[in-house]
Amino acid sequence: MAKLDHIGISVSPGSRLAELLEILELPRAGSEKVESEKVNVEWVPLPVTTTKIELLTGTSADSAITKFLAKTGKDAIHHLSFRVADIESSMKALTKAGFKVIYPEAREGAGGCRVNFIHPSTTGGLLIEISEKQAS
Repeated sequence: MAKLDHIGISVSPGSRLAELLEILELPRAGSEKVESEKVNVEWVPLPVTTTKIELLTGTSADSAITKFLAKTGKDAIHHLSFRVADIESSMKALTKAGFKVIYPEAREGAGGCRVNFIHPSTTGGLLIEISEKQAS
């Protein structure tokens, strides 16, 4: 069985995405210049977990996924989701740092989780979801 090795995200100079990850307790752990690809790489290790791929299909014309697919015209990565221990404190810390959450309050999401999203206008264009697993 294949295992996800990494997710490559292109970022502009001065991108705030690294700051967002640090607030979520995912700090950079090193960097490397890859001459053959003419690129700098910064590593953000993820904790060992069981990661899933979430396949999203809109169920109505006004669904965010239906609109996203209409805009892109093809299957594409919609968002990255990070599990947090306390969604309320994460939302407060992100908002305090200048990131814009989409919903004023966390909402019910898939898999028994409460979720919210960080607006792409404040992450350099990438939609980020934060997710807190609810007690069973």
